[in-house]
Amino acid sequence: MAGIIRVALYARVSTRDKDQNPENQLVLLRREAERAGDTIVKEYVDEESGGKANRKQFQEMMKDAGKRQFDLVRVFALDRFSSQGIEAVFEYTAALDQCGVAFWSYCEPMLNTTGPMAALYKAIIAWAAGYRNQRHSENVRLGQGRKRLQVEATGEPYQHGRRPLGEEVAIRAHELAKQGMSQRKIAEEIGVSVGTVNKYLKSVAN
Repeated sequence: MAGIIRVALYARVSTRDKDQNPENQLVLLRREAERAGDTIVKEYVDEESGGKANRKQFQEMMKDAGKRQFDLVRVFALDRFSSQGIEAVFEYTAALDQCGVAFWSYCEPMLNTTGPMAALYKAIIAWAAGYRNQRHSENVRLGQGRKRLQVEATGEPYQHGRRPLGEEVAIRAHELAKQGMSQRKIAEEIGVSVGTVNKYLKSVAN
């Protein structure tokens, strides 16, 4: 990425990493910034778990990126940036990219959004974002189906964390139907009306 002059450095060590010092990461990042001719405008350091997003300095860095206070974020490694998993890393680097801020990792140069691999990594980020949105939509649709079954069976709202009674009855009705039992017989077997059995079978089919 040509013309980058404003750089932010981000370093993190966990509170459990008693023998680690964020300065070790910063020394390397400062050297790389100097070698590239960039100007370091701010350094962000967290001393807490990377498994959570509400790290104080991390959140401040993301807000400053939105204000375009720098053009590039340099980190030592992806797990220093976030240990929430690769999906979270994709999400954060995509957010930086939307702000016009590039991402650079000392240990994973193939995943930088600057340099010869930038186009490939951005394509991966876009794919990951699309996949996540698709999965979220599917989860919402499945959740709506579960709520509908619960309300139809008991008139009570769906409660997260347990299988709704209506869903259990609907599955049982579907199993009996697969065995060739008529809707009337199914209704007698599970103790509901024929109309309710008909709704259950349609719900499971959908």
